[in-house]
Amino acid sequence: MHAITSATNPKIKQIVRLQQQSRQRRTERAFCVESERELLRALDAGFHVRQLFICTQRIASPQWLDAMQSAGAQVFDVTEPVLGKIAYRQNPQGFIAVLGEQRIGLDRLKGGGLLLVCSGLEKPGNLGAVLRSAEAAGAEAVLIDDPHYDLFNPNTVRASTGAVFTLPIVCEPRAVLTDWLNANGVRLVAATPEAEHAPADVDLTGSVALVLGSEAEGLDDHWKQAADRCVALPMHGAVDSLNVSATAAVLLYEALRQRALQVDPP
Repeated sequence: MHAITSATNPKIKQIVRLQQQSRQRRTERAFCVESERELLRALDAGFHVRQLFICTQRIASPQWLDAMQSAGAQVFDVTEPVLGKIAYRQNPQGFIAVLGEQRIGLDRLKGGGLLLVCSGLEKPGNLGAVLRSAEAAGAEAVLIDDPHYDLFNPNTVRASTGAVFTLPIVCEPRAVLTDWLNANGVRLVAATPEAEHAPADVDLTGSVALVLGSEAEGLDDHWKQAADRCVALPMHGAVDSLNVSATAAVLLYEALRQRALQVDPP
């Protein structure tokens, strides 16, 4: 284990850039994790740890440390000020792990189940919360219509509570996604405020993809025209929209409810 005591160490500067810059994450095809729960879920999903910066003043030798060293991870002992420099969150748990990213293509998906399509989501934390709900509801995969989406932004990783590692996520251009969905017989149900039908009025069983847009702009014409049906959540108060992660949770669990009725009818 190598010791780093200076916040101006080149490796420390590199980690700061990795935490703060999407461009750096794309260039290195790497990202950081600083929660034990997220780290263990990433390891279970087959992600590889390249480097581990651990503050032995804050955390005793964890059970997974030896396994990481045996797997070839570089391990550095850093001081508390250095840990504070490279941590994205306040009050870090005592380590920062650098992992190599993994991405999958459409060829890895089976189809035939419940999918979620995300288009134009601006806030990484919102996507993380959407991923958390998608995994909890048993979605087969999440599709994002941007091949260069910053999937492992620190806020996405944190808000997903590790679902970003365990849930299949495919990032491709919208035309590629639409062609694949059509070729595999997946019905598209788009969430848009002007729709006349509520989710409970539309069949969400079988092979279906729920399509969500950004809170600011909503869905564009491409997805509206591609959709087989459009749905809107009833709004009874003064507000005219929900956070996209709340919308995703409502739609996903309505689909789950309908599927449960199919299996075990009342």
